[in-house]
Amino acid sequence: MKDRDIWMLFVVFMVVLAVLIFIFVRIVAINFSFGNVLYVKIHTNIDDEKIPELAQWVYENLEKDKRNRIKAVFVDINSPGGSAASSEEMYQALQYAKKKGKKVIAYIHSIGASGGYYIASAADKIVANPTALTGSIGAIIILPDIVDLSNKLGIKWDIYKSGENKDLTQPFRKRTEKDSIILTELSKDIWKVFLERVAKSRGKKPEDLLPIADGRVLTAPEALKWGLVDTLGTRYDALEILKKEAKIKKIKFIEKREKRRFLQRLLEGEEVFNIKEYLMPRVYF
Repeated sequence: MKDRDIWMLFVVFMVVLAVLIFIFVRIVAINFSFGNVLYVKIHTNIDDEKIPELAQWVYENLEKDKRNRIKAVFVDINSPGGSAASSEEMYQALQYAKKKGKKVIAYIHSIGASGGYYIASAADKIVANPTALTGSIGAIIILPDIVDLSNKLGIKWDIYKSGENKDLTQPFRKRTEKDSIILTELSKDIWKVFLERVAKSRGKKPEDLLPIADGRVLTAPEALKWGLVDTLGTRYDALEILKKEAKIKKIKFIEKREKRRFLQRLLEGEEVFNIKEYLMPRVYF
């Protein structure tokens, strides 16, 4: 065999070996977790895209953890709240983790209010930075009103509906006092879900929390007094509690890969501001 043939065989062998190694690494990355703690980072408003994706990521990792490598979930919260539906999505994902026997520890850094606290309340233990703001147990429905703007622009709307309140949440309807009563009752119904979730998670009766369940924001020491958090401390303290609760000596995080950042999306021409998101009726925590 000529030297040139040997060299070609060597090159082919190396290429095939590289492909096999790549495939092996991908399979291992997909099917096995080398870490022992899921790291759930919520450092943003609770939206209807990233947070549900993050919740789904939690489910998927727990379901494929056949060898029980994952011992706990660390929820790192720095959020003022947001979508009620997405808060519920993440709350249920953390409840699922607990059903799987995983310890769930939440840490509130600067702020973990409204939907941020809703999510934190699913944890076994909540650690809040002594300077953090939290609480804000309440619900709000925000509806745009473009009636006056439409009139100024000379735009009229022809509306044909099957019932009096079919267009209740539409931006081209001028809402009446009766409409306000209906919408306020809707927000109260959703607020009750929030209150009941927190009361059950914190081992309290809903009526015990009524004095502070009016949407007010609490300081971390106030939240501790009301039993909304378990202790005050830093991120280090929260991780030490996690190690003790999960009975592990060293934490190895499993993290979700971040999507492209705002500037990169902007430079690539991807839509980064969607006006429809602001015109759609939505309930917020």
